[in-house]
Formats: sequence, C-alpha cells, structure tokens
Amino acid sequence: MPTIYEVNTPIFLHEVGLRVGHAVTLADVPDNEWNTIARPGIDTVWFMGVWKRSVVASSMALNEPWLKDALPDLKDEDILGSAYSIQEYTVDELLGGNEGLAIARAKLRERGIKIILDFVPNHVAIDHHWVTEHPEYFLPGTEQELAAHPEAFVQTLGGIFAKGKDPNFEPWSDVLQLNAFSLTHRQEVTRTLQNIAGMSDGVRCDMAMLMMNSIFAQTWGSRAGEAPNDEYWPGIIKAAKQVHPEFTFLAEVYWDKQQDLLDQGFDFCYDKDLYDQLLEGTVPIIKKHLEKPVEYQNHMLRFLENHDEERAAKEFPIEKHIAAAVIIATLPGAHLYYDGQREGRVVKVPVHLGRRTDELVDEAIVSIYDKIFAFAADKNFEQAQWKLLTASTRFLHRQSQQVLAWKWVSEVGRTIVAVNYSHTKARVVLNADLKKVRSTEDIFKGLNDQTEHINSSLLNLDPWQHIVINLEP
Repeated sequence: MPTIYEVNTPIFLHEVGLRVGHAVTLADVPDNEWNTIARPGIDTVWFMGVWKRSVVASSMALNEPWLKDALPDLKDEDILGSAYSIQEYTVDELLGGNEGLAIARAKLRERGIKIILDFVPNHVAIDHHWVTEHPEYFLPGTEQELAAHPEAFVQTLGGIFAKGKDPNFEPWSDVLQLNAFSLTHRQEVTRTLQNIAGMSDGVRCDMAMLMMNSIFAQTWGSRAGEAPNDEYWPGIIKAAKQVHPEFTFLAEVYWDKQQDLLDQGFDFCYDKDLYDQLLEGTVPIIKKHLEKPVEYQNHMLRFLENHDEERAAKEFPIEKHIAAAVIIATLPGAHLYYDGQREGRVVKVPVHLGRRTDELVDEAIVSIYDKIFAFAADKNFEQAQWKLLTASTRFLHRQSQQVLAWKWVSEVGRTIVAVNYSHTKARVVLNADLKKVRSTEDIFKGLNDQTEHINSSLLNLDPWQHIVINLEP
C-alpha cells in the first residue's frame, strides 16, 4: 500500500533555491530537503511536471488571464506551459535532465523512497517530434473542418490534426489527439513506457480510461478507424512489466471505469468517488462504496487533494478535514498527499506555473498530518487484513447514518477505527468482538479512557470525532 507524496517539481526546485540562495536542479537538492520529504509514512514521491514542456503551449499560456487568480504578481517567466502538454519524454534540462532525475532517485532510494512519473496517453504537444516523424499517430482533419472548427483542429508542420479532448468538454487548445487504435502508435507507447520504467519505479497515467476501446470509439467515431481486437492497456503494461516486473501502473480514472482498468493490468486506480462522497459527507453512500470487495479496495488510490482538485484546507472545514484525513489514512489501498496539503495551503496552483504565492503555514494542520503519517507507519496496516464493520444505533438497531467503522487484523493484534463523520453526537454499537481491549486512543491526543465503555460495546463520539481501539489477537 504505497503512500505517495506528489511534488510539483518546478515549484519544489524554485522554493529549494530560495532557501539555499541559488538556483538548484534535481541533481543538487541538499540532503536536508530530501530528508524533509522522506518523513515517516511516505514511501513514494511523484515528481509531477518533469518532462520537457511545449514551447507552443508556453506561448499560448502567456495570454491566459486566469493564471493570475493563483499568482497575483504573475510574471512571464513564471509561466512554463502545461505540464500535460509534453514536447518530449525527457526530463527538462532546466530541472536537471535525465541525469538529475537519476541522482534524485538515488538520493531518495537511500531513504527508502521510490519515485513515480507521469505518462499522458491521450495527447502530446503540438510541437512534439511525432508530428513530423509519425503523423500517422494522430487523428487527421481537413481544411474544411479547420476553417469551420478552429477550436477543434489545428494546422501543424505534419498536417491538420484534431486537438486532444475529453468527450465531456471542449478540446484542449495546446495538444494533439493520439490515435489509440493505431497499432504502430501502441508499439511506440510500449517503447516509451519501457524507457520511463528504466527511470522510475512507477507511472501515473493521465486520464487512462480515454484509451479504452469503447470510450475512444464513442469519442471519435469512424475518424479513428476500426477498433483493434485487443484493448490498449493490457499489452503495453505487460511489455513494461516483462522488463521491469516491479514497475507500478497507477490510473487516473473516472466514470466508474476503475474495475475495467484493474482488469486490464493497472495496480491502482484513483478513488475519485470516495473523494466526492467525503466532500458531500453522506455516510450511507460512503459505506455503500466501501462495501465493494476487499480486493477492489486494496487497489484504490485514496486522496483529499491532488493538482486537479481544490485544496483540502479550502474545501473541508477543519473538523471535517481532520475526520476525512483519518478515514483516508486508515483505509486499504494506496494513499496520496499533495505538496502543501500538510501545510494547509488553500490556493490551487495551475500546472502551468513554476512559482506559487506565499501562504502562511497552518501549524495545527501540520501537526495533524505529521501524527497521521506517524500513526499509519506505526500500525503497518500493510501486514494486516481489512474488514468493514457496521455501526448501529443503540436502541433502534438500525445502521448509523453518522459513523463509519472498520478493523485491521494481524498476527499481533486487532485495530478498530470508528469515525463520526457528522456534525452531531453519535452513540453506536459495533458488530465486532470488543473483548481483550488493550487500549483506546485518539490519533492526535494519544491514549484515552474509553475502555470501560468499549467493553460494554457502546461508543460515544462527538461530532467529527474518531476512536482507535487496540485489541489482543
């Protein structure tokens, strides 16, 4: 169950440079900075935004006024272009190049930390070298289509091509659509991912479901040609793992396609459903989601924020934020934390920028996350089995509309976690054997004195309060 710390790489290096008094790359980040990232409970770093970005996209972004919403004193040099408009899958020389990444990887490996990088299957930059070298990788357009729909097509050195898109939104202005049905392109992707697998321990695949045959056909119709007999991902993932067996594939995925992509070979999938449900705060819906098979739960990536979502400290009131963080940290699967989440940042930073605004550190939130990381590392849930529990009201014996609960069972003991995810007090009984209680605790306050109530199977929880019950095997 990896716990991933997402770093906006250019911003990270910019701020390290400010701290040391000179510009730095991945090759010369001071050891104390890597020590800070390698805090207890974190075992993987996602270096977001390392690839060489599009010059065209950077120029286009100069005219985007909304970037000032995140950085009021925005300067042209702060605008790097989108991290997902990739010109080439080599690490940008400004960040240290491939050699700098190798040095950073070695430094983190010394600290027991793996790294993952991005891969964007759906599109590349307008100035990617495939445009002239392999125009057959793209979806062609006509002069008539370009004239009628300049928002959807673009003239390039390799011809007129469709811009990349998600079927639910307008096309992205700075990228070209790749043809998921092209077998020669799939071979190119296989080589690209094998190369990335030699540079890192895993890859986060952007909008991975867009390359599924059914979705791609629905999005592009006959323009893409006949769908191949095989799906896009299984052969590509298999080829990468034949060379690098431990390489991890993580899918950004929506539209309830998680199980499909797990079946096609992904190790973990975004659990956006849980994020949305925690934001809404509806316990029965959350519980229904967690009733899916344990094998499914083990392969979900849990998060309260990433570079696409608004900041957790902005979206979640503090007490709800704490309760949601406890839920995320104590569920099975992988866990994702975004740089600035621990410090309570509230300004969402577009992936186009190389600098972010200064914000005061919320020391209370820092303390909360440090204790959560330490708790998860100490409990070592990876060596235990997880099971969802039912919390019932004391008198009516109905399932609680307020409390979520689960247990972890290992050879050395049992741990039960119960969270009142509501703004009112809750009194519940759990469907669990609560004999042989060692102790009860609050992750943030330590041991408490609820053992007497636990032995009588009754839990009294204040709004947003949680309790951890430690039992003998």
